[in-house]
Amino acid sequence: MMRRYPLLRFLLALYVVHLVLKFGQVPVPLFFSHYFADLLCMPLLLSSAVLFMRWLKADAGLYLSGAMILVATLYVSLVFEYVLPLFFQRYTADVWDVGMYGVGGGLFFVFQKYFLPRDL
Repeated sequence: MMRRYPLLRFLLALYVVHLVLKFGQVPVPLFFSHYFADLLCMPLLLSSAVLFMRWLKADAGLYLSGAMILVATLYVSLVFEYVLPLFFQRYTADVWDVGMYGVGGGLFFVFQKYFLPRDL
């Protein structure tokens, strides 16, 4: 099933490379060390969600609407950039992270019909 979804495979590969570089303590530019995972967050999350919904509903033509993507992006932004920093020191609120979630959600909206084919 996964071989039919190049967007999800590509995003997962990018994220794995990011993790290898991060945990290998390889010096990378600031954007990649601080914001790249946030940029990948929404496309990975939304791709996984739409594929799961397609499987669950047995509807290969199901796509997420712009409103659904916006709500998911706002929810992730609220939880990770407002709520969690209130309770855990590990999390920090950063407006740039919210921007990366928004860009990632926008990219997913534009590319979902090209890279999430209609087959199960």
